[in-house]
Amino acid sequence: MNGMLKIIDKRERPQVPDEVRILRKLFYNLAGFIAITLAYFAAYRFRFDKINFFDEKLYVLTYGLIILFWFVLVIKVSKELNLKKIEVKDIVLNTLKRATAIFIYISCIDFIAKLGLSRVVIGVFILIYILAGIVLKILLLKVEGILFKSLLKDFYFVVIGTKETIKLAKESNLLGCCDKRSNITTIEVNPKNENSLSYAIESLCYLIKNSVVDEVILFSEFELNSQFSKKVIEICKASGRRLKIVYRNELGVEKAQLNVDEENIIFDFQPVETSFAYKFVKRLLDIVISLIALILTAPLFLLIAVLIKLDSPKGPVFFVQERVGLNGRRFKLIKFRTMVPNAEELKEKLKQYNEMDGPVFKMTNDPRITRVGRILRKLSLDELPQLINVLKGEMSLVGPRPLETKEALGCEFEHHIRHSVKPGLTCIWQTTHNRNDVGYSEWMRMDYEYIIKKNLLLDLYLIFKTFLAIIKLNGK
Repeated sequence: MNGMLKIIDKRERPQVPDEVRILRKLFYNLAGFIAITLAYFAAYRFRFDKINFFDEKLYVLTYGLIILFWFVLVIKVSKELNLKKIEVKDIVLNTLKRATAIFIYISCIDFIAKLGLSRVVIGVFILIYILAGIVLKILLLKVEGILFKSLLKDFYFVVIGTKETIKLAKESNLLGCCDKRSNITTIEVNPKNENSLSYAIESLCYLIKNSVVDEVILFSEFELNSQFSKKVIEICKASGRRLKIVYRNELGVEKAQLNVDEENIIFDFQPVETSFAYKFVKRLLDIVISLIALILTAPLFLLIAVLIKLDSPKGPVFFVQERVGLNGRRFKLIKFRTMVPNAEELKEKLKQYNEMDGPVFKMTNDPRITRVGRILRKLSLDELPQLINVLKGEMSLVGPRPLETKEALGCEFEHHIRHSVKPGLTCIWQTTHNRNDVGYSEWMRMDYEYIIKKNLLLDLYLIFKTFLAIIKLNGK
């Protein structure tokens, strides 16, 4: 049905009431918590053949970090918990996804912080967690009929709409209410006929008084007057019946949320969605990695500063320039200076040699670059001070490269989607072996690709590719 707010495909399994979803979230995540705890203690016992777990501060700390990360993973309800019938494959896939995320998380922390955790403990823990998590959730699946018997019984719906709307709603199984276990009573309405509207109100009142009505669904994609909608709301409010109003989507949005209070209906549209779990882990990695990298490279900072001053004594060590960041925020990007002090003034004279289309300036064998600067760029060391921007939260390790303000303002309007995420030290374009030969439009397409696909695994992959690019001396 073209234009409806949300359509459930015929092949999808029908959804369950919110009460079932909430209870499932509680029970299934409790099973997951038990599985993760048992698995960790069992792995420790298997490796060290002792039970004085709490005497080992390292493993107690690691357990706490795992539980913290696990809570982040379960904040969002898993998709399969919404289905009327959960299949074993759904449980297996969900458990494997969580186990993979936890394994990557533990490995990163162990590698970055050099904890020295036993690989046997980690391997046995993940294996037992997968097995225990699957077994416990399958047991819950077997007793689900008892737990949710009163909530998974037959449901009775009253559907109000035009004849055409109701027909299409049944064919598309809109909102998952039209499965074989549902009992549907339809009230057809002619929005141009006052008698039809009055009859619909009377019929709804009669059904609520004399039959079973669990939920009322009102299709308002046609032009109903507000008085009719308000009357339906008043009837459902007075009788305590649940009501869903489906409006025709003529706004061109794909996903949105509505928040309602007594005075306002707030329409919340996020074209670029980012989960809390992803933002939390990404920021955690940004802080940990940038802080450790700054500490380890502190002697290198000093050496580079001395070399810059010896090669070009008149200018500063650092080059600070305003760039455009998240949602248009301006910030001061820090780099090691690789050009002569008056580089910005000379840029105007060199614009005729610009090799990049669009508003961005790129030039091979730029005469403004100093001897030390050329080496720093070749080794990609000029970007090191941007770790400070990452630590401050102005940038991330991975994200579209920030453009200077003038270049950013010169971008086509549709390319400003690159500012919907934090800019980064590296990105898809940055890890491309021939990035200096990539045109402006292709560069913007790569940034768009990252924004649409962004996830933790992609970020780790791009960080790994960046290290390879540095080793291969791909910088220019």
